[in-house]
Amino acid sequence: MLVSRRAVLIPALFACLSVTAPTIAVASPDRYIPVQEQRAAILDCRYEMGLRGPARFAAQWPELPPGGQTVIWILPGANLSPAQTDRVNECADERLGRAATPRFASGAQQTQQKTYRACPRHAPAIFGGSTYCIKQD
Repeated sequence: MLVSRRAVLIPALFACLSVTAPTIAVASPDRYIPVQEQRAAILDCRYEMGLRGPARFAAQWPELPPGGQTVIWILPGANLSPAQTDRVNECADERLGRAATPRFASGAQQTQQKTYRACPRHAPAIFGGSTYCIKQD
């Protein structure tokens, strides 16, 4: 039985290239990034910045097309300020080569002042959806 050199050489060449060639993760916006890889990148960035403690995540996934890219990001919490959250998410976005995720810190921080106002006479027990009015007879 005769086997040509070409029939033996080409599969052997592909086998060598697939073993010796390093796999490089190319940052592309169209690349599918598994959620585990995104979470690992976020936690790695957070760890490199010296931030510790529990983490809260948010996710967004498209309904169409089915099986589309799920994107996760870290949320501010008790141990993570909005500015720190933005730095961690930005680091993960650059590391993964994906579009920017939501940002939480704004240039001007807004303060809220709570004010007390008397309930009107016609008000039911719950007034305006969140204000409780207790009638005094």
